[in-house]
Formats: sequence, structure tokens, C-alpha cells
Amino acid sequence: MSVKRFHALRHGQAIHNVQRGWPERDPPLTEQGLAEAASVHMTFIPDLIICSPMTRTIQTLYAILSQLKDLPIQSNSDNVIHVEIWPELRETHDHAICNLGRPRAELEAAYPSLDFSRCHELWDYPGHTDERALQRAEVILQEIKARPESNVLIISHRGTLQYLLGGDVFRNCELRSYEFDSQGKVVPIPA
Repeated sequence: MSVKRFHALRHGQAIHNVQRGWPERDPPLTEQGLAEAASVHMTFIPDLIICSPMTRTIQTLYAILSQLKDLPIQSNSDNVIHVEIWPELRETHDHAICNLGRPRAELEAAYPSLDFSRCHELWDYPGHTDERALQRAEVILQEIKARPESNVLIISHRGTLQYLLGGDVFRNCELRSYEFDSQGKVVPIPA
């Protein structure tokens, strides 16, 4: 069975969202961002959570997992939430240093319970162009559609979600729900 429903969540407020021109890679969430992530209203239990390999999205992931803490989190068994890190979900506008991530070894050391095997050893992804971002969005949607899970949560970034889903810009920790219609097109599910 292909995915019927998926939910898109932008990470909580990160340092670069309030301190424009943040001069470092991969900024973490602010205290407000951590609180936002902890208060996301989850009305569903995802079968799969896919997350960008950046600190602000991973911190948001952990806040979501803490809400779902009574369920086992790992892979390949029933009643389990699968968690995957997809570098395709990284932020799009990488001309700003805050939108660049860290090498895989640093991520693995910081978050040893997560699998970063899809990520490059170094943060050496091709630079942003609209064409690349649209291609990446199409690859993401096709992979989600082909998955057996029926309820997927995506944790990503403003730019990536904009290319992926169009429409208005997501606010920090805004959660929206979508499904694939009978023609395989993405349609929003009213709140």
C-alpha cells in the first residue's frame, strides 16, 4: 500500500531566525524553539518520521518523539515508528552559512541513536538552484509515495517545504497535512 497521508512540519525557532546573519553552520533551536517543538499538537501517530540532518530539525524530532515516548522507536517491526534521516530534506538556500550542515561523523557523534547513512561524509551537496530544489522535491515526493507506510511525518525547513508543497511559507513549528489523490497529486487536508 502506498502512502496515503503525510504531514509536514517546519522546525522550531532557531537562532538564525532571530539573529539574522548568524555566522555559523547548523544553528540550534532557541529556548522558544524548543518550547514550540514540545508543544506541537500531534493528532496522529506516524508510521514513519523523516527528518533533515540539521540540528534544528533533529531537536524538533526529539521533541516530537518525547510526545510519542510510550511507543517503541526503531525499525522493522509492527507498532514501531520508523525514523529516517534524509539529506534531501536539508534547507534549500545554502548561500547562507546557517543553512549548511555538519559532516556526517559530527552528526553521528552528537546523535548516536540516529542513522545518517544516507548523508554524505562531508557537507558537500550541490549548491542551491531553483531547478535542483524542484528536482529534489520531486524525488522526495516520489519516495514518500512509494513507501509502504500510510502516515508519514516530514520534519524540514521553510525553503524545502516551499519547494515541496508550494503555498504559503510555513511558520516555525507549523504542521500541515496532505494526501496523494487518486492521480498521485498532493492535496492539502483541511485542518
